[in-house]
Amino acid sequence: MVPSPEQQLFTLMWMVGAGVGVGFIFDLYRIARGLMQPRWLLTALGDLFFWLLVIGFTYGILLQVNFGEVRSFIFLGIIFGLFLYYRLLSALVIRLALFIIAGVSRGAVFLARLFDTVFLKPGYRLICIIIRPLKGLGNWLRKIGGRGRHHALGAAGHLGQGLRRRMRLIYRLLKHKLLFLLGKK
Repeated sequence: MVPSPEQQLFTLMWMVGAGVGVGFIFDLYRIARGLMQPRWLLTALGDLFFWLLVIGFTYGILLQVNFGEVRSFIFLGIIFGLFLYYRLLSALVIRLALFIIAGVSRGAVFLARLFDTVFLKPGYRLICIIIRPLKGLGNWLRKIGGRGRHHALGAAGHLGQGLRRRMRLIYRLLKHKLLFLLGKK
């Protein structure tokens, strides 16, 4: 069945819109590829993904508007839409996209500097304030040096052994009392 002229004009207008959409998608892809500057393999994969996206986009519109029928004026509509987009809108879209990307990157830099100023620098200063006295203690212990240092460590070792002995005794007493209370012994 041959569609009516009104239906064909409607389909043609949609295909011109699809051509504009394809041009817009291509400009966004071109901007992304220019900013990332991928190697040849990623470029090839990106191109493949772009063409699959465009085919799906165009076929979806064609399926909704013309029940998937492909006629010559459909290709002419897409080509005319691409032509109109590149003559009228491409430069504006690219400038606007680059302006938005620059604004977002400036905002990200501002937030990173704000985070650094509010959290990282005060945290670093606080850690320095806490560690500075410990450095002084380390220097003082180094000055003790030699026999005095070994003597101090030996006394601390004896103190630790006595403390361990007392803790073991308390543990045994509590264990026996607990076992007695539970009726195990």
